[in-house]
Amino acid sequence: MSILKVALVQHKAKPNNLSDNLKLGFKYVKQAKEKGGDIVLFPEMWSNGYAPPFDGAFDNPRDINFEKERQDWLDSAIDEESNYICSFQKIASELKVGIVITYLSKGKEAPQNTALVIDKNGNILIKYSKVHTCDFSLEGILENGLEFKTCDFNGIKLGVMICYDREFPESARVLMLKGAEIILVPNACDMNPARINQLSTRAFENMTGVAMANYPAKGWGQSCAFSPIVFNENGYVDNKILLADDKTEDIFIAEFDMDKIRDYRKKETWGNAYRKVNAYGSLLDIEIKEPFIRKQ
Repeated sequence: MSILKVALVQHKAKPNNLSDNLKLGFKYVKQAKEKGGDIVLFPEMWSNGYAPPFDGAFDNPRDINFEKERQDWLDSAIDEESNYICSFQKIASELKVGIVITYLSKGKEAPQNTALVIDKNGNILIKYSKVHTCDFSLEGILENGLEFKTCDFNGIKLGVMICYDREFPESARVLMLKGAEIILVPNACDMNPARINQLSTRAFENMTGVAMANYPAKGWGQSCAFSPIVFNENGYVDNKILLADDKTEDIFIAEFDMDKIRDYRKKETWGNAYRKVNAYGSLLDIEIKEPFIRKQ
């Protein structure tokens, strides 16, 4: 595959309504296929629309006045044997299109914020649970993932990181070291210029393509894609492939020219070309010191 077309779903989901979001998901997968998408990327936690269990849950998820609502929300977590997942596998196989579907999944100690990469035959290639959970907010009651993963999708090495993962350079760096050529980012938050620039920078510094899908809303949306290619024979080039506005509901197609990306990765100086890993020991230091100590 020389051209990879990633279909970015920038649509609203129904708050905490699994069955409706399955129906909407089918609708958008079909539209993405009609637009020529090779793989469909949904925003973060599509199964519930990243909707909270009660008002104020993002700020105070452990509020003792909402124990039932919180537990009901946690109990809505599903696994790969659920109708939700099996149905997306089936439509992927029927339409011959890849899907990155997102959901609140069952974990060992607590539910997780998860994305599955499904291939064009309906097979699950990887299950990735968000490593950098937003522990300062609602995700403080979830279980974080422990590993970044990559997979082969029609001859292209894909990696996934979810929303807040994007704000840690280590996320994309590990995916690059594991061979990722394209990184897909399900998202659910407001997107200011700094966050957009993070994605551009992750693409540039790792020589990987990056594509992000987000929910539409004022200050949100802005689903986007960036090429790693920032230089050609004429000098600097803008690496932005696509940038949607914040409110439009649509499916946007981002095209990655894999031949050009691979040629660029063979020649240029970033990625893993000249790293000095012997100086990086502090990156694995687990001690947190001021001013970064936070109450859990």
